Amino acid sequence: MYNTLIDTGIPMKMVRLINMCLNESYNRVWVGKNLCEVFHIRDGLKQGDDQSPLVLNFGLDMPLGGFR
Repeated sequence: MYNTLIDTGIPMKMVRLINMCLNESYNRVWVGKNLCEVFHIRDGLKQGDDQSPLVLNFGLDMPLGGFR
């Protein structure tokens, strides 16, 4: 996906930002009255992330072969 972003002319600063949001996200959730341990989010973006529509549009614009 990152090669496609670069090929479409997206600045490297934005590509690195998208990479960070996809690969370096951690979260905690409440289970009843207890807060669970921190866990790594492996897939997707956090709910309500401003980049979600941007990443979706790039995915929709991909050729049928998918990401390189």
